[in-house]
Amino acid sequence: MQSIKNFERTLISSGSSLNVSVNPMDPPINNGVQRNARLSEIKTLVGNIFTKLKANNVELVVVIIPDYPPGIYAAIKQKSELEVGILTQCIKSKTMFKMNPSTSSNILLKINSKLNGINHTLANRSSPPSMEGAIIFGADVTHPSPDQTAIPSVAAVAASHDIHGSQYNMEWRLQSPKVEIIQDLEDIIHLQLLKYKEKTKVVPKKILYFRDGVSEGQFLQLLEHELIAIRRACLRLNINYRPSVTFLVVQKRHHTRMFPKSSCDMDGKFANVPSGTIVDTQITHPTELDFYLCSHASIQGTSRPTKYHLIWDDNNFTEDQLEQLTFYLCFMFARCTRSVSYPAPTYYAHLAAFRARAYIEKLVICLQYYNIKTKIYLCIIFLAKSSTLII
Repeated sequence: MQSIKNFERTLISSGSSLNVSVNPMDPPINNGVQRNARLSEIKTLVGNIFTKLKANNVELVVVIIPDYPPGIYAAIKQKSELEVGILTQCIKSKTMFKMNPSTSSNILLKINSKLNGINHTLANRSSPPSMEGAIIFGADVTHPSPDQTAIPSVAAVAASHDIHGSQYNMEWRLQSPKVEIIQDLEDIIHLQLLKYKEKTKVVPKKILYFRDGVSEGQFLQLLEHELIAIRRACLRLNINYRPSVTFLVVQKRHHTRMFPKSSCDMDGKFANVPSGTIVDTQITHPTELDFYLCSHASIQGTSRPTKYHLIWDDNNFTEDQLEQLTFYLCFMFARCTRSVSYPAPTYYAHLAAFRARAYIEKLVICLQYYNIKTKIYLCIIFLAKSSTLII
């Protein structure tokens, strides 16, 4: 209990320094978890608590979770977000015991963004002109390990829904294992365009699409399927709606590294290149537009730059404009007060796919495909029970 009180004090103190008002917490609810406890029992226990708290109009619940049993994080998220409908902030017990102001400030960033708060935005004088009137998408697909042939892949798309590009919503879908192309992208884009229109009262003039996790051999497939899906989603909104599209592929899996030649350019104790270093000549494609950007300051080891490859551009951006846009988006990640290693939209898409993976943990999912209307029927069999749910 003393650790919880210390966390409350540091959270209130961090909030006051960041101009965020944090009210004292309600009295803690203590429920011990046995090391050999069943996840089904834990879900029933926390479900009853979450239901009562939601009835009392509690906005967010801080859940301190132990390291055991395995899968407890996924169980908490499944019960709170899929069944009850209440926001949670999970904190490991070992983190709670060694809480410090830096950690509490980082947790406060997550809590504020979960409650639809804005942690930071680009100043008007710094915002690149290329972002004006744009909706920004980040897309990613995560796959199961090679031995997990019955577990589906998860496609996630994050999209901005404000004029500053600082607030995002996400859509995720399950699809066939090992399929990299997002199969339901048209519906996803359509829903997120409607969300943008609902929030801003206007339709975006241009679409900036950052696609993560695709190899160079699949670029043509992206143009044939995902770009066409974006066009169709726009036409569904209005038959005359044809915004300009810029399609960038974000690649992290490569072996290129950058090293400063001069000692005055060395950053940190590992002598990395400084944040914002760009290479767009000599080692790049001879005819197509691509570049390497090291947008973050490495904490440990040699920093790995991120490679960006432009495969479609209706906006006719210059290389400098694309590089500036990409670098500035690396500062927009709500969970960090510094620039991260790749743009915030793709980071959010990755986190969304990770959360969706937690939603289906400990479940056996059978994907059955029907050619009629190309709908996917999901048969979810709960391992903890003998019942079957058809969605």
